Amino acid sequence: MFGPSLTGTHVRLRPVRITDLPRFSRWFADPAIVRHWWTQDVPWARWPLVAALLLVIGSLRPNAIVWVIEADGRPIGHSSLRHIDTRTRTATVAVLIGQTSEQRRGYAREAAALRNRFAVARLGLRTLKATALAENKASRGLMESSGYRLVRRTNTVIRGQERELLEFELALDQPGGGGA
Repeated sequence: MFGPSLTGTHVRLRPVRITDLPRFSRWFADPAIVRHWWTQDVPWARWPLVAALLLVIGSLRPNAIVWVIEADGRPIGHSSLRHIDTRTRTATVAVLIGQTSEQRRGYAREAAALRNRFAVARLGLRTLKATALAENKASRGLMESSGYRLVRRTNTVIRGQERELLEFELALDQPGGGGA
C-alpha cells in the first residue's frame, strides 16, 4: 500500500514512484551500499534492477509500505514497514541511505522516527522488528540509540561465509518507544 507523505525537519518520506526504479537499481548495484545486506544470497539480490523492481512491487502489497527518503528535495534512500500484521500489531522495518554522500548525517534516524510515529499513530502497531548483520555498525548504532533492544543473535551463511545476524525489537507502547 502507499503511505502518506511524512515531513520532518530535514527529510521527507514520500510514496515510491515507478520513476524511482533507475535510482534504486543504481544504489543496489553499488557494492558499498549492499555489502551489509543479509539477503545477499537470494537470487534477486544479484540483479540490481530486479531487486529495485521487487521493492517497488512490494509497495503495492497490502501489508507493506515503502517510502522514498528525500533531503533537500532529492531522493537519498528508502524506508519501509513490511510484514504489517494488524492482528499482532507488529511489523518489520528497514531503512537504507543509498546516496553515499548523504550517509552519516542523521537522515536515517529522522526517517525511521517519522516511520515509527506513523506506525503507532495511524496503524496502531506496538512492536517493530529489524535485522542487521553484526558487522553493520551504522545499523546497530541506529537501532541501539533508538530504543530497539537486541533479542536474538543467530548465524547465517552469505556467499559461503558464516556471519552473525542480529534481531532487534522496539516496543512502541513503552516509554521512549516510537523514536527511530
